[in-house]
Amino acid sequence: MTLGYAFIKPLAAFLLLVAFTIVCWLLFNWYNSPDFEVSSLKHGSVIKFENGINEVNAKKGKLTVLSYNLGFAAGPMQETLADDHPESFYTNNLDKFIELVKSKDVDILLLQEVDLDSKRSSYMDQLEYIMDRLGWGYAAPVVDWDLYFPFRKEHKIVKATVVLSKFPISSNDYTLTSCKPNFDNKLLNIFYYPLLWKSTMQRVSILVEDNPIDIYNVHLCVWNRAARVEQIKSLSKWINEKSSDRAFLVAGDFNFQAYIRGTPIPFADMSEPSFMKHLWDQVPEISELYSSKSSDAKSIHNYFTFPERRHRYDFMYYSKKVHFLDSNIIQDIDSSDHLPLIATFKLK
Repeated sequence: MTLGYAFIKPLAAFLLLVAFTIVCWLLFNWYNSPDFEVSSLKHGSVIKFENGINEVNAKKGKLTVLSYNLGFAAGPMQETLADDHPESFYTNNLDKFIELVKSKDVDILLLQEVDLDSKRSSYMDQLEYIMDRLGWGYAAPVVDWDLYFPFRKEHKIVKATVVLSKFPISSNDYTLTSCKPNFDNKLLNIFYYPLLWKSTMQRVSILVEDNPIDIYNVHLCVWNRAARVEQIKSLSKWINEKSSDRAFLVAGDFNFQAYIRGTPIPFADMSEPSFMKHLWDQVPEISELYSSKSSDAKSIHNYFTFPERRHRYDFMYYSKKVHFLDSNIIQDIDSSDHLPLIATFKLK
């Protein structure tokens, strides 16, 4: 009994010290970090799939592009990040999406929230699954969440923002933005801050029949309007520096007036003008599928892409060097809690 007590006492003291150290680290990390921070530019990888199509011709110069927050193929309603589903649930949702891409003869995909190795989606590599079944040759991923949760059901999560293309991808550059969460529970904010995903802006250059086009795939911060404004300003500067004399598209999940369950409804954000106006103001002669610089929030949300709230989170902008032909918000797919945007262009 005495030996057991002698062993337990230092062990308990050690565990208390470890717990105290972790708490101190969390508090230090929280109070010494900015509300948001946009990282410096990084160079990402480009993957060439050997079984991909080697030669692809644009359809009489036409280019079909689809943007979709895939939501790790978790279906139309995500209650938590750890909703319990069998692997077949995810493969069925991915198969529906892949069939849509084939039926619409899509050439370039801009995807957000693609799981690469996550317990919540049965450790599937969803990028590889999609590419194998599409038979495309090129992908440019940016991993924006790679963490292990020791005390939660999700455990391991690895997800990415990614551009997939039939045509050769020559480069993949990106920035990641970290942002403090704003849960109603203040202690959750301190605990989760080091564990949260970062939001991505990536620039991928693609060669379409000797015509270069820059694809900006974005998934802006969901927690903080100020962070989204700063991201848009950085994005505008990036476009003006790198793509002012080139054809380009900007698309993805802008999280316009978005918020997460367990956080306050952002009434202040909803009373402000659209933060996308910074993009309109700073990038000359751009257009968007269903909005303009003068669009108010009500008219923007009329073309909703997030059915649960009937809000529009997803947008697609195009430059003066791209001729717009037609577009659609696809309503009849439920692989995710978002809806896909699809548009056909012709390079001038």
